Amino acid sequence: MGFLFPLFLLAGLALVIPVLIHLFNLRRYKRVAFPDTRFLRNIQLSTKRQAKIHNWRLLLMRLLFLAALVLAFAQPFLGKGESGGKAAVSVIYIDNSYSMTISEGQESLLQQAKKKARQLIASSDNTARFLLLSNDKMAATRPMLRSEALQALNDIHPVARVASLRQVMNSIIAAQSNEGKEPWNIYLFSDLQQSTLDAGDKLPLPANATLYCYPLEASKVANLYIDTAYFLSPNLDTRQSNPLVVRVKQSGASVEKGSNLSVTVGGQVRAVSAIAMKEDEDWVDTLPLQLNGAGWQEISLSLQDHPLSFDDTFRIAARTSPELSVLIVGDGAVNPYLQAAFRTYQGIKIQQEPAGAVNKAQWPQYSLIILQNLSQITPGIQDAVKEALQRGQNILLFPGNVSGVDQFNQGLKAWGDISFGKEDTTRQQVVSLQQAHPLLQDVFEKVPDNIQLPVTAKRYPVTASVAANQQALMSFRDGKPFLAQYALMQGKLYLCASPLDDRSSNFALSYFFVPVLYKMAVQGSGGNMYARSVGSSAPLWLPVSGADDRKVWHLARPGFDAIPSQRPSGIGVELFLNNTARDAGFYRLYNEASKDTVLVGLNALRSESQLGGISHAALERTLAPARVRWLDEQSVGRQGWRQAQDPFPLWKICVIVALCCLAGESFLLLRKQKAGSPVAAA
Repeated sequence: MGFLFPLFLLAGLALVIPVLIHLFNLRRYKRVAFPDTRFLRNIQLSTKRQAKIHNWRLLLMRLLFLAALVLAFAQPFLGKGESGGKAAVSVIYIDNSYSMTISEGQESLLQQAKKKARQLIASSDNTARFLLLSNDKMAATRPMLRSEALQALNDIHPVARVASLRQVMNSIIAAQSNEGKEPWNIYLFSDLQQSTLDAGDKLPLPANATLYCYPLEASKVANLYIDTAYFLSPNLDTRQSNPLVVRVKQSGASVEKGSNLSVTVGGQVRAVSAIAMKEDEDWVDTLPLQLNGAGWQEISLSLQDHPLSFDDTFRIAARTSPELSVLIVGDGAVNPYLQAAFRTYQGIKIQQEPAGAVNKAQWPQYSLIILQNLSQITPGIQDAVKEALQRGQNILLFPGNVSGVDQFNQGLKAWGDISFGKEDTTRQQVVSLQQAHPLLQDVFEKVPDNIQLPVTAKRYPVTASVAANQQALMSFRDGKPFLAQYALMQGKLYLCASPLDDRSSNFALSYFFVPVLYKMAVQGSGGNMYARSVGSSAPLWLPVSGADDRKVWHLARPGFDAIPSQRPSGIGVELFLNNTARDAGFYRLYNEASKDTVLVGLNALRSESQLGGISHAALERTLAPARVRWLDEQSVGRQGWRQAQDPFPLWKICVIVALCCLAGESFLLLRKQKAGSPVAAA
């Protein structure tokens, strides 16, 4: 417990006055003539009794009155350093995320927060210091004076970034390390969405600080937003419609009306769909999207919804190619089944290359590379496949007559922890099919009950470790895969357990052979589709051949050009855009050295779309043992910031006690008068 004005405690010496009044009666006595001296003894006894205190209750009331009055002027407060007016620095955090753009009355929540913060700064004296934080300016530099803080407050605008309370507290702790140990006041102006509260451990708390929270919330707001959108195929085909899956969600109050969803490509509307929302249900639909021409496409999905509009648009940057090319590496002629499979689709070019003389410099241009019936993995093929996987390409391997299994496995180990067993010539039936895999989806509207799966007369049992990320598309009864996918580096390796010929298996004659090869080719080239969230810490990987430290990538749009953090990763580069891009939209990544250009679609975080804040109890539990002082429009508007800052107005309690004591004293004196006793004789 402390006092704002401790010198007023010296006035406590006045407590001696009531005691002196009661001990030394200052009342004048009247002379009374006695006819007889027999009354003298009684007079003497009565005078002695006047030197004693007659009414302890009256004395106690007077002492309490004076004590309460002295304490009221000294203004006591609870806790060490919890006085709002005596803080060395006042930290003001304003949540300027897009969720604060909701209008409540004539002003948005962000405008209300800035208005209250401006009143707080203006109510301080000229020597007060402030630290102003926002989502895009979280790195605290130095405290500023009142005039500078008011100017910095005007520069806060909505941004597509979210800062957690953990980030806010860590920034304050870092700023405290450069200052003294004086008490700090922390003011939080936020709608306190769930996205601002990290799950897990307690939040770090600044030392010697008092936390004030001013929550802002709009009442009865309904929000409709595009949660996500994605193509079923990672590559777009200009020869047919591309299925685009869209998911629309709602939050806040119930959405009473629907909306229309439009899909635009390069500013031209290509598809429109009506949205009919049901209560507590998402709206999901698949739209066929036809694209024309080659190159990067700006694909935007938008709907009309108020009062939040930042989440009504979802952007996807995708690159289309009018032609696909497949490279077949092997000795001898191209397998006729492969030629027939790719001739089914127009626009797919087939190139052949001998296994003994591979030209890996030409490999990046192919959508799919097929290793046809390899009997051994030469060092040239080993290096070329490794670089292709690092670029994110697709490789399909059909083994041939493998005489040296151990030597063959040595080449496989260079790509992943995969190995072949000894040749098995017993007749084996494929018994299981993973219908949910992207290569097997939509091959049949409904898989027939009597579908014929491949049968092998020759196979190599395949085993792989967990690190190889194996997914079995088709499997035998013993659990060994017939056709498997391995996610290695940035690409995918598809491995068939049998050679591609009639004597080894009938896979080339099955229903799955042609569509699986086509999907491998369509999905074969990496780096053709980019949709990211602003502020996401996940890196964006670009498959750039020959990336080195001398190639610097720029992130640009009209009126904006910046260099994001980047580092080489395999045959490519990882870019970290979270600290560079601040607004949603389409950005261009370019490299001055190689002249490569990549289009990226950045979207606002969808966690901002989920209306509903953290409860007071949940925030207090997270910040425990620190105590949260809750402020609102009524408390601040009625009392002003100086009174609202006090953790507990004890001086008001002291005034009430003083008034009660004064009323009690008056009551006792009136009762004495009615009883016939002299008032002053009390």
